[in-house]
This record gives sequence, structure tokens and C-alpha cells, in this order.
Amino acid sequence: MTTTVTSLELRQPPERVASPPASDTELSFREIRDIALDAYRTLYRSVGDPHHWTSRILPDDRLDREIHDEATRIFVLLADDIVAGWFELEMRRSLKSARIVHLGIMPAFRGRGLADHLVSKAIVTGFSEGAERLTIETNTLDHPAALPLYRKHGFTPYATRMVQTPAIESVEALAKAHHTPAPTSMVAGDTPR
Repeated sequence: MTTTVTSLELRQPPERVASPPASDTELSFREIRDIALDAYRTLYRSVGDPHHWTSRILPDDRLDREIHDEATRIFVLLADDIVAGWFELEMRRSLKSARIVHLGIMPAFRGRGLADHLVSKAIVTGFSEGAERLTIETNTLDHPAALPLYRKHGFTPYATRMVQTPAIESVEALAKAHHTPAPTSMVAGDTPR
């Protein structure tokens, strides 16, 4: 499949942080250090499968290296202690740069206005680590609201390119070989909620 990838950047923190949507639901963010591989796969596949995300459909050893690298940080948005969304940051401190690698709202929580809050938190977190430049990419297979949402938050495009990406169906055998049931906990020792 051919997709157009848009690379965007933000060079300064926003003046305004998006407030959470009005709701009776208690929202909070939590960094998940040493996330279990099956928990990561559940987050990744839940958000990414409809958009043909395949970059993290990897054998255990390779996925472990990617997501447990010291530069990688993973955060979840909790709605009454249930994961409603997540984002993954890659911090490049020596370059004073950060990249939002993945970001998404879990299917059951879409349409509630949470994406604006999630993007805002990812931006604030990226800049809080000393970044002077924050980047993100989206493509024409992603949710159609992604590019307008990023632009709303001040990201500006700096490059586009055409990319051949495998359809999720073409990597399904690999995905099934590494798929595990939904976790009851994000990290070892957590109390299931």
C-alpha cells in the first residue's frame, strides 16, 4: 500500500495546555516504566491495526530493545483507572529533540474529546525533558482527524514523502505468532484494576 507521510515539528511549548473534556470520569496520566511486552502489544494493536501500523509487530527480543530503550518513554491516559489512550516518546537529549512515536485513543474511548488532551500532554511531556524541537509523523492511513489535530496544536509540516507500507493483513501471521491475551497489568507487580 502506498501512503503519504507528513512530518511535522513544533519548536516551542504551547502557551495553552488543552484542558480535559468535561466529564464525570476521572482522568489521569501515568508513565509505564518497563511495560510488559504483551501490554504494549495490546495498546499498539488496539490503536494501530485499523491504520496498518506494523513497525512494532516484532519478535520479543527486538520489541524489548525498542520499547525498553532508555530514550523511550510510554504514558497511558487513564479514565477511572481504565486505559483510554497512550503515547510513546523518544527523547533525544543530546540533540535537544523529542519525537512522538505513537499516539492514540483506545477504540472504546473515541468520540469523547480525549485526543486533544492526549496530544497536549504529549507535547508538554516532550518539552519538559529539555527538548527544543518536538516532531511527529502521520500518514494518509491514520485517522483523518490526526493531521488537523496536530496542526491545531501548533505543529507545522516540514516534509512529505510517499512510502510503501504493508497491509496489516500481510503481517497477520507474524502478529499472531507474537500476540498474547490482554494483560491484567501493565507492569509486573501492578495491582490489576
